[in-house]
Amino acid sequence: MNRTRPPASRGRRIARCVALVALVPAMAIASAGAAFADVSAVSGSAFGESVNVTVLGTGLVTSGPLPTVTLPALGSAGPVTDNAANVSVLGLLSTGVLNVSTQGVPGATGSVTSSATVANPKVGLAIAPAITADAVGSTCTSNSSGSTGSTTIANLRVLGAPVDVSAVPNTGLNVANVGILYVNEQVTTGSGASTGITVNAVRVTLNAGLGNGTIIIGQSKCAVTGDGVVVPTGAVGGVLLAGVVAAGFGVTQVRRRRRGEQA
Repeated sequence: MNRTRPPASRGRRIARCVALVALVPAMAIASAGAAFADVSAVSGSAFGESVNVTVLGTGLVTSGPLPTVTLPALGSAGPVTDNAANVSVLGLLSTGVLNVSTQGVPGATGSVTSSATVANPKVGLAIAPAITADAVGSTCTSNSSGSTGSTTIANLRVLGAPVDVSAVPNTGLNVANVGILYVNEQVTTGSGASTGITVNAVRVTLNAGLGNGTIIIGQSKCAVTGDGVVVPTGAVGGVLLAGVVAAGFGVTQVRRRRRGEQA
């Protein structure tokens, strides 16, 4: 004798199928926001100033990076620091006290923080500097959530005029007969299981009267590497698509079974 299954049994089978295929896109969405769990490697450094300029009639003039610090390969729970009383590069740069620091360790809550501060930087001739500030500084942090950076600049003046430093990162300003001034320059790096950032409080690209080259004041660098990887957007889309296809396939199979039972 042919027996027909009760409608309730078919309903439960359909519910289980829908629940299963619905789980696929849910898992994909959850994976999309997941970052690596542990920090397996850390990297950090900072310096106060760096000068690399070719001066007409003089040739290449360099200074620094100094003072400079680099995080040990295994990290450091305490700050690694250095300082200098002042720097003077005739006709190009003079400063007051320079302080740099970096620290960080790997692990479940691993992170890196670096910083650099420079007092009274002056770019140009001492008697008539083109760019001055009371103090500048940069700070960065990297952890499993990503990398961030910031700068502090007090009383920045260009050719004697005050400059608003609340602009977004990587803003450039043309300075007549000097070059281009970059304030709060931030460059991010990394992909997959790594993240990093370099922050320059001030970078000046000289291309006129003072010479040709680059002066950097107050640089901090941070980076970490993790044990896992974030699921790429393309992979998530593929999983979501697979979920949709699986859902269609599941419903089709249920319909076929119902037709067979009715026959």
